[in-house]
Amino acid sequence: MEKTNWYVVFTASRAEKRVKLCLEQAGIENYLPVRVVERECEGQIRRIEVPIISGCVFVRVSEVGLSSLLSTCGIIALLKSERVPMTISDEQVENLRLLNERAGDIEVVDKAIPSGEMVRVVQGELLGIRGELIRVADRHQIVIRVSHLAGVCADIGLDSVERL
Repeated sequence: MEKTNWYVVFTASRAEKRVKLCLEQAGIENYLPVRVVERECEGQIRRIEVPIISGCVFVRVSEVGLSSLLSTCGIIALLKSERVPMTISDEQVENLRLLNERAGDIEVVDKAIPSGEMVRVVQGELLGIRGELIRVADRHQIVIRVSHLAGVCADIGLDSVERL
C-alpha cells in the first residue's frame, strides 16, 4: 500500500462543502473543519456550518494521487512551498480536529502569531492537544499552527497544560 500524507487544497470561492462531497464520492479521505454559527436571514435566526479556514480542505492521498486532485470539481490549487506540495503532519490535523470539536470558541488568525512554548493539555476539555502556549492581553491561548495557512487559537488555563 502506498504511503499517504495530508495536503491542503484550495477551493473555488464558497465551494468547500461541494469539494468535500466530491472527494468523499471519489473515496478520498478528507477533513473540512467547520463551526456552527448563527446568522440572521430574512428576520429569522438560522444555524449554519461555515468552514473554519475559508477556501481550504485537507486531503489524505499518496504522492501519485496528487495529480488527479486538481481535476476534482471545485479544487483550484494545492498548498505549495517552493513549488512542492506541502504535507501537513498527522499530528497537526488531529490537533486541529480536537481543538475544533472540543473548544467552545476558537479564533483563526492569519497574521503573525508570536512563538510560544510547546505544551500538551493534560486536563479539561482540550485534553491531549499539543500546541503553543501564548499570552494575549490578560489571557492564555493554545495555538495550533497549520503550515503556511493560519493559526487556530483557543483560550486555556495555565493549570491544564504541561510544558514539553
